[in-house]
Amino acid sequence: MTTQRAIGDPAPPPATGAPPRSAARARSWLIVAAIVCGCYGLGSIAVYLIYLTRHPVQDWMVYYAAARAYLDGDLPLIFDGERFTAYLNAYFADWLTEPFAFRSWAYPPPFLLLLIPFGMLGFAVSCALFEAATLAALLAALRHSLGSGRRWALHAVSLLLAPAAWFNIVSGQNGFLSAALLVGGFGLMPRRPALAGVLLGLMAYKPQLWLLVPVALVAARQWRVLATAIATGAAMALASVAVFGIESWLLWIEAIVNPPPGAYQRFLECCRLHDESVFTNLALLGASKTVADLGQLAALLVAGGVVWWCYRRRLPGDLRFAVLLGATVLAAPHVANYDAVLLVVAATLVFGYGLDHGFRAGGVVVPLAVWMIQLFNPPSAFPIGHITPVL
Repeated sequence: MTTQRAIGDPAPPPATGAPPRSAARARSWLIVAAIVCGCYGLGSIAVYLIYLTRHPVQDWMVYYAAARAYLDGDLPLIFDGERFTAYLNAYFADWLTEPFAFRSWAYPPPFLLLLIPFGMLGFAVSCALFEAATLAALLAALRHSLGSGRRWALHAVSLLLAPAAWFNIVSGQNGFLSAALLVGGFGLMPRRPALAGVLLGLMAYKPQLWLLVPVALVAARQWRVLATAIATGAAMALASVAVFGIESWLLWIEAIVNPPPGAYQRFLECCRLHDESVFTNLALLGASKTVADLGQLAALLVAGGVVWWCYRRRLPGDLRFAVLLGATVLAAPHVANYDAVLLVVAATLVFGYGLDHGFRAGGVVVPLAVWMIQLFNPPSAFPIGHITPVL
């Protein structure tokens, strides 16, 4: 029996052969999951390929246009939602089946550093290269964290069939990158803490998914990793100042903290109310903005408390990391289908652990439901998506 590693554990767990009956039950569950997820995944791929013909990689258009704006000498353009939307509609007129109603740039300047080289390539080539490279990075991070055995193969197949992964591809998003940095960072933490800190520091390019990283590191008393992560984030910020100037940060902060009149409402209508955060679910169910904000804050506090509790205790590394990934999505004030690549990894970790150690009540149904539900998100389009935060 091949010894399997666990994400975040200092050493591989001891190889313990399962009793014949348990092994046979695990094989049965694996066959059932393979058939169900295989059929469901192939159907989802067909749906998303049809979606791609109508809405080709629209989020990558935003990334690519931002890079081109800088290369063309007009960086302030990307922080002006109205001008940026007009620029997108003009630049991609031949690609769009209908114009963008509104698009704004919400990322901090360090993310733009990563995109500049892609802006030097053709649009389609740059998108294909970004998605292929970030998917390969995620698969490599999982292989390094889990080993090259059965569990890595389970994760690879799960990712290649998952609705969230295909939504990430057809929208041209960064879900694979976020997952690769988190998996790589926590997977390397016991053996190479400095490199782990660098990866987790790079994760700060997407602040809403970084909120619970410090909580987990402090709870686990990983001071070196935390210090390296903070230093890496600071280095990224300084590098972006060196390339773009301090004005880029001032414009970004102004756009986030004090957007022009009506700009936030347009962002709310075109973007935030089409994600799957707790805020969005409450708002779509009729809650006021204040109640929805309080609900999101409560989700953040509960998620943070659970992560703290798990990382204070010697729980199995895979389950502890699965909790962190689920809590990260739950705590984020803006999170979409493509970010749910994190949930694909979490659900597969829980399912794989159950194959090795046996399933408890709901131990099969819940991870499979989490894996499947992204085909029916966001809740603004599919009311059944409201169950996502509960799952």
